[in-house]
Amino acid sequence: MKDSKILIGIIIATFVLIGGGVVLLGGKSTATSEVVSEVLGIEANPTFYDLGDVGINGGIVTKEYAIKNTSGATIKLKKIATSCMCTTASVQIGGQETKFFGMEGHGDANPPVNIEIPGGAEGKVMVKFDPAAHGPQGTGPFNRMIYLTFSDPAGVKELTFSGTVVSQ
Repeated sequence: MKDSKILIGIIIATFVLIGGGVVLLGGKSTATSEVVSEVLGIEANPTFYDLGDVGINGGIVTKEYAIKNTSGATIKLKKIATSCMCTTASVQIGGQETKFFGMEGHGDANPPVNIEIPGGAEGKVMVKFDPAAHGPQGTGPFNRMIYLTFSDPAGVKELTFSGTVVSQ
């Protein structure tokens, strides 16, 4: 009788531990899943570049995207970030120009830029892509994004480019 009580206790404890683990781990994710919509009132031209074949030793590739505040209100650019360390981006609006910002991660966050873009104002986003950033094993297709995060109204404008890094 004593052995069966111990066995029942072990079985109950096992179910409690497994059930508690499922509740704790299954109910929450360690990643933040914040949904951010595209900001209204900011247009870009183009929004995408196809770089085609890019030589790994060809040097930095630069591209510009024209942006415009098509709303009648002032929109605030809060942050600039990129999807990879091989890419940096800067914004010029009126007489203001930001430094080049890259990928966030490993505990680092790009500081806020807080640039107000009046209604009708035009500017540009300058992007630099380093095809050699990943070393010789970095050949092959790539897709990169530039994230312009806005507040007032909140949202993100994504600019993209893709291509294939080739050895020379």
